[in-house]
Amino acid sequence: MASLRDFAPGVISFDRAEKLQIPERDWTVCPTYLSSWTGWTACPTRRFQAGNSMKIAFINLPYERTIVRRYMCTYHSAMMKLAPYELLQLAACAREWNGAEIRFMDAIAEECGEAEVHAFLARHRPDIVAALIGIETVSEDLACMDRIKAAFPNSTIAAFGYYPTIFPQEILDKSHVDIILRNEPEKVFSAYLDARKNGTSVKAIPGLATRDEQGAVFANPPERLLDLDALPFPDFSLCDMKRYEEWLLGGPCGVILSARGCPFTCTYCTTTYGRRLVAKKPETVVAELKAMAAQGIRVVRFLDDTFTFSAKRVIAICKGILDEGLRVTWSCLGRIDTLDAEMLAWMKKAGCVRIAVGIESYSPKVLEYLGKTGDPATFNARLQLVRDAGIECAGTFMVGAPVETETDFQQTLRELLRSPIDLIGVNVVTPYAGTPYFDRIKDDLIFSLIPYECRFRDRQFMDEAVARERRLYRRFYLRPSIMLRQFRAVLRFPRQSLRLLGYLLRAGMVNRPISGYEKTYPSHYPGCDRKRNH
Repeated sequence: MASLRDFAPGVISFDRAEKLQIPERDWTVCPTYLSSWTGWTACPTRRFQAGNSMKIAFINLPYERTIVRRYMCTYHSAMMKLAPYELLQLAACAREWNGAEIRFMDAIAEECGEAEVHAFLARHRPDIVAALIGIETVSEDLACMDRIKAAFPNSTIAAFGYYPTIFPQEILDKSHVDIILRNEPEKVFSAYLDARKNGTSVKAIPGLATRDEQGAVFANPPERLLDLDALPFPDFSLCDMKRYEEWLLGGPCGVILSARGCPFTCTYCTTTYGRRLVAKKPETVVAELKAMAAQGIRVVRFLDDTFTFSAKRVIAICKGILDEGLRVTWSCLGRIDTLDAEMLAWMKKAGCVRIAVGIESYSPKVLEYLGKTGDPATFNARLQLVRDAGIECAGTFMVGAPVETETDFQQTLRELLRSPIDLIGVNVVTPYAGTPYFDRIKDDLIFSLIPYECRFRDRQFMDEAVARERRLYRRFYLRPSIMLRQFRAVLRFPRQSLRLLGYLLRAGMVNRPISGYEKTYPSHYPGCDRKRNH
């Protein structure tokens, strides 16, 4: 009889097995009494047999709207679709490091529902189903995973993401997820697959959260990856790349994460895996871009929290792109106090056409409250450097900080209209558990993880913030100069432009009753990752 340790990640009680309607023939009864549960235990998860390849299905879970899920953010994206980079990266590691047999499905890009996902899993019968759990979609995503577990009880359910990292105990207690890969998932998952293949204990694996032999949850502290150059490149051939396009830039669009972490002190930001910044070498970045170009990718989005953190590194990457003769159009996120004329000139030469810069506010008081450094009196001069380099400048703004007054808002509006910005995205400052901003105002919030709810107790406060969001959109975009500036893009991408018009009509340019709670989570200008715009 196999020991419970062999099955620990998939152990469930008899009551839970019956609730999931797992046939008795799929139970393995282990003669170990779990003090935290009642009676014997049923272990429906198959043990991997040595000599066989582990079959793993990576699923970008379906959702009722087109969204982008990333570790540090989830957002509605009506005008574009981006490939699920974190899932593709994890799949590449499982295949290259562990010899796993990979199955991949992006239900968002393929516009599939749960029925199609279940049919996909029924065809392949994976040993493990892995998914990235979104932030505002955490409840729906976990419910979807629960239904997958009910339909495929022999499959281990693996989850990763920001909230699974922060709340592993609650998620394991309130869902049928079997294992959680905390923070950076690659080495955690690889170690788990090795342990499962060898029949050894998983309890000491850094970053793993699951149940031990007694059924108690353990959540090991994660460790950061310090050598990103050792990661295999994501395999975009797992996806239909024709489905992915960058907003008003076209496609096929690929994505790349050339650095992880962010050292800056913005209090509202979740960051990509932490404050410590770890970057790939420029030659590794160029090699990854070359591999993407070989797969027919012509447009690339850099997902780095702050791609422009080092002018020397950016210039080295740009020179590498030019030396390789890569014809790629790309965009990135930048921080305003890192913008440099020489760096921007090299970026333009190497194919950069858009930089999204997090401005947030022109009010020094609001910036200080949000933990943003920099003198707003210098912002427009630095933004002019982007315009002078011939690169499109997208600015992102936040309204609704608790200290923001109408005077602060008018200051931001006034300077925005004087700025050389081409596009804007506006969001209400959103509190996320685990951030200093959330901790500072948590007494003013109603928060629940499952079911997910995070909102201010003061409804009027939120209504005023949403009204300011719309006012910024309306005042910026309903100007002849902006309309003329974007006319060429409208002619090139009429379908996306029509969707943008509909979005702006809904989000900022139609007077209608305002409710701060009418949206499940904020939409945003699709060229910028929200809440982490430095």
